[in-house]
This record gives sequence, structure tokens and C-alpha cells, in this order.
Amino acid sequence: MLNLSRPHVYVGDHTVLTNLNHGPAMLLDLRDPVCLSILLEGEWEPWLSGFFLTVVKPGMTVLDIGAHSGYFSLLAAMRTGPTGTVHAFEPNPFHHRNLLKSATLNGFGNVKLHRVMVSNKRGEKLLRTMGEGGTSIFYPDLAELNGVTENRVPLALLTDYLGPTLKADVIKIDIDGGEPYIMDSLFEIIDRNGNMVIFMEYLPILWGQTDPVPYMRKFVERGFKLFNVPRTGPVEPTTPDELAKFNGVVHLDLLLVR
Repeated sequence: MLNLSRPHVYVGDHTVLTNLNHGPAMLLDLRDPVCLSILLEGEWEPWLSGFFLTVVKPGMTVLDIGAHSGYFSLLAAMRTGPTGTVHAFEPNPFHHRNLLKSATLNGFGNVKLHRVMVSNKRGEKLLRTMGEGGTSIFYPDLAELNGVTENRVPLALLTDYLGPTLKADVIKIDIDGGEPYIMDSLFEIIDRNGNMVIFMEYLPILWGQTDPVPYMRKFVERGFKLFNVPRTGPVEPTTPDELAKFNGVVHLDLLLVR
């Protein structure tokens, strides 16, 4: 719900400090539209936040792949507590400072920020982001209007940061078309764990020439049940065959449960 009277403190450099609806304090750079929305509403993607808070438990290991400004990382750190671990993967340096400061302000020493773009190889990548606020994906058609920021960022495998056990209980994936590049590592992690919940944005148009449906079938083969979490209304079971028919331009939010 929009709340223009939400308490906040301006701390300089386009940044405000406020509390989220679910509790943690968060630093928000208002040049970024996601951060501005979080300030106004106190949360991000509320249809997912409730499910996320329900499934994350004390002591769990949570992977936030595409952490952006750290909203889900902070919620995860609050729920897992000091006995849990949150791995936040975010390549865009625009978000790093405030994410770390937010974690520190809340006393969340269990947040580990990995400043890398997870991929299928190690190396380096030119990250092009749109606008002064450093949003997470580059839309070429809008570059002329918004300007482009370029940074060279390290590439790494998802499995490089989880230790020999590859432990993960809850995984959130929001990487705007980078999904095909992490699938091998993701299934390696899945095969080393038992019960698991995965939150994943699903927009095949961003997968390029890669068909996502065979990957959806791999999840099912590994015991996952697939659900669509709509913005309004009840959660809907779905299947790879149903997802194959989806050709929208606005992403689905998938919940994968094993």
C-alpha cells in the first residue's frame, strides 16, 4: 500500500534510511526506481515477500541471486538469524555500498556479499546498466533517453562461493535473462541438497535462443512441484507444458518446491 508519510531520514547522496514493512532498516538510493518504490510502499513484490518470509527459517542457507539493493537479502538475514547464512550475489557496484551498510545497520553479520556476475565460466564481463540509478538490466532501446553506465565486473560460478557442501535451502533468482548461464551450477547445488524452495522470475523472451522448458522439466525430474504466484489471487500449480505456452512480456513469478 502506498504510504507517502512513511518515516524516513535523508542521509545524503540521494539516499534515505527507512524501515521496511517487515522490520529491517534499509538504505535506499532514490535514483533507482526499485528503491524509490520500496520507500513509497515499504516493500517490494509483496505477493512474493509473504511466501518468502514463510519458507525461510532460522539456521537456513539462502542464496539471493541478483540481490539488487538487498531487499530479499535483508528479509532472509532477519529470518535465518545468526545461525543461518545469506549469500547475496550482485555484480552492479551501484548497489554494493548500501547493501552492506543496510546489513551492518541491522546487525546482520550473516550476509555475505559476492560482487560477481554468476555465469557458466570465470573471467570478466562488461556490465551495461541503464540510467543514473544503475538499474540491473540494460534495455538498448531506452539507452538514448536514460544514458548508460559501464563497469567491468568479475564472472564466477555459483558453486565457487558455497564451500564443499554446496548447502542451500532457499534460492531466489532474479537475473533478467542470465538464467541459462547458471543452470549447470544450480542443478549441481540441487543435487547435493534435499528439501528446497526456489523463487524464480520466468520470462522466456529474455533467455535469447535458449528454450527454458527443458530446464523446467529437469526441475520436475528432481522432485520439484511448480507453482505460479500471481500478483493477485491464489497460487496456481503449473507444469512445463503449461509454461511452454507462455509468451508474455511481463514475467511470471515461479515457486518451485521440493
